[in-house]
Amino acid sequence: MGQLSTKFKFSRLRLRRERTATANTQSNSEEEGFCLFGGRKFHDLNKDIKYPYPIDDEETDRLHLQHFWTRYIWQSNFSAPIESLLTHQEPTILDIGCGAASWSFEMCTNYPNANIVGLDITIQQATQIKPSNFTFVKANVLDGLPFDDNTFDYVFQRYMFGGYPQEKWPFVISEILRVLKPGGYVELLEPSMMSDIGPATQRIVNGQIAAMGHRGTDPDTSKKLKGYLEKQGMVENIIEEVKACYHGERATSPGISKAAVSNTVGMFVCWKPLLAGFMNVSDKEYVNLTNEARNELAEYDSYFNQVRVYGRKIS
Repeated sequence: MGQLSTKFKFSRLRLRRERTATANTQSNSEEEGFCLFGGRKFHDLNKDIKYPYPIDDEETDRLHLQHFWTRYIWQSNFSAPIESLLTHQEPTILDIGCGAASWSFEMCTNYPNANIVGLDITIQQATQIKPSNFTFVKANVLDGLPFDDNTFDYVFQRYMFGGYPQEKWPFVISEILRVLKPGGYVELLEPSMMSDIGPATQRIVNGQIAAMGHRGTDPDTSKKLKGYLEKQGMVENIIEEVKACYHGERATSPGISKAAVSNTVGMFVCWKPLLAGFMNVSDKEYVNLTNEARNELAEYDSYFNQVRVYGRKIS
């Protein structure tokens, strides 16, 4: 069973309205809606975009690290029972908020019969070198997914708890289920906030929680994923799985501990433009806090939970 051509893949996707699907270079128009803080490029925080992370090479590296660390924690890239679908059929898969496309690219390589669509509000993945069975669509989920009903066999989304206003989550889930085929699977993953933390880490986490509340996003999204699916009344066999992500001696190896600390500190650093002012500390003071947190995370063996929830759309 061969790979589908790009032309045929677009026919299968049936885009409802014109969207930029691929790009080799980033045009000047794409720079609109961005701003610079501390030499790093962010989505304009004055716009109706809640995503708090930068769009640059440093963040792309962190996203790749986060992907491989997450895969190790779970020992898999997915929990839904779709192995046979991926291996023996030619499924069409949607990766919402694909970011650097680490998950999509690896899935494309592991399952060459699958046709994977990565969707995000900006291009952050490699555009010159990418799997032939990967397509990128630039769109904002909050405007509605630009696909016809019943398009995808599997929809995957993770790490979006800081990107959607809390009141928009039911709409996002309804859009996911609209474009998911009957009998197809949806899978969501979100982290909890941190536990067993030192004083510097606690200050940063308190700042995160307060800032998220101010911006309308929900730090407790991971606890609500199952309920979001249940309330739609369109999903059966809903399963919730939880993995603890340790940063110290309870991590499975020193290497995993180091990866966990690097990822978490990297996230703290990303939040500096938003949190420093919100916490009423200088940039230097915030950097000092992140340096202290780096030591505390391993010392206190801090952790957070990753919650995976998946289910099958009723046929």
